[in-house]
Amino acid sequence: MLLKYRINSSFALLCLLIGALSCNPAEEKLSGNAAEDFSLVKVDSFQVENFTRVVIRDYSPVERRFLGYSVSQDDLLEISEQGEILSRVNKKGDGPESYGTWNPVGMAFGPDSLRILEFPFNVIAYDPNYTKKYEYRYLSPLPIRANMPLGRPAYYSKGDSTFLLIGPSNYLSANYLTRTKEGKDTLQNFYQMHLESGSVASIIPYEANSIYSSTDLIYFERMGKTFFLDQADNELYVLHDIEAKIRVYGLEDLALKREIPITHSEFKEYSPLPMDTEFSDPRIGLLRNNSGKNLNLIPLDDEILLVRYFTGLTEAEFESRNSEEEPYAPLSDASEQRFLILKGGTQLVGELPGIPGSIVLSLPGNRILVQEPENQEEEEELTRFSIYELKVKTE
Repeated sequence: MLLKYRINSSFALLCLLIGALSCNPAEEKLSGNAAEDFSLVKVDSFQVENFTRVVIRDYSPVERRFLGYSVSQDDLLEISEQGEILSRVNKKGDGPESYGTWNPVGMAFGPDSLRILEFPFNVIAYDPNYTKKYEYRYLSPLPIRANMPLGRPAYYSKGDSTFLLIGPSNYLSANYLTRTKEGKDTLQNFYQMHLESGSVASIIPYEANSIYSSTDLIYFERMGKTFFLDQADNELYVLHDIEAKIRVYGLEDLALKREIPITHSEFKEYSPLPMDTEFSDPRIGLLRNNSGKNLNLIPLDDEILLVRYFTGLTEAEFESRNSEEEPYAPLSDASEQRFLILKGGTQLVGELPGIPGSIVLSLPGNRILVQEPENQEEEEELTRFSIYELKVKTE
């Protein structure tokens, strides 16, 4: 699931991290009927010691390890459930088993213990020893220069075939791909790569009732999406940045099966702009910094979904918090974030407050992995992660 696209996912309070990640989730289903019945509780934490910042992009419940990346060092890391670096591999550069000079934009565990690396123009699948098993090039419309993986490519199986969902709009707003009306009208959500052959096709167009299809104007910086694959039900869930509905597609035919409406208590909107608007135009800054945005679509156990969103800001609110000395990052401000809870496809009344940090992925047992904010006071040779669990409140 991409956020986690395969991410599924009460435990005893005495479970240590190793136990918590590997224990089977509790059999009892969460029984709350409104958001106020729940809370997101920090139940564990760990840190990864490394000279530079570390990002984690995936977790394998089978191998019980995380897949991460050492920023600036460009090392591929495999990390234990306690934060220990189990292996460190550097494949950047020239050579038959290397991947060249571009950094990966996506990385994930794949089928059959593969490690999948997505680049702007190619995809490489390594075995657990980091020997190449597959390598394919494809024509991407947008080269992305990144200093770290921005997310992870999702995969699903159909018969004897495995398909990856890749492409730049998985990580960036799709307005970067739509500089002509024809490009906008023919825009699709994903590139689908057949892992065994390398063939690529564009799939899943924007729906006619989409907010993006309703105008010839462009929502700059707000044409991204968050999505995940439900392997058990063979479905793909997609939520776009400023939509008020989750769309569910069947993986057999990639057709729309249903739409799940959502309601935000507060969601500030800014007007779309003409396609030829210069990127220096301050109105694009309003969309980028101030417009509300769906940040994460997070599947948990018991048919529970979380939607984490940014409420948006007025121009005055942003200006009062931003300065050259201390630039304000609104999307990272937990006080301007909320969580919606959906059970069985229906949104519960109410919302939960935001939590600090960046949500990485979900874990079994109604838990989510969060990368904590970087220490701004002093440099540290470690990166901290926390684990939150969705729990029913007790009196």
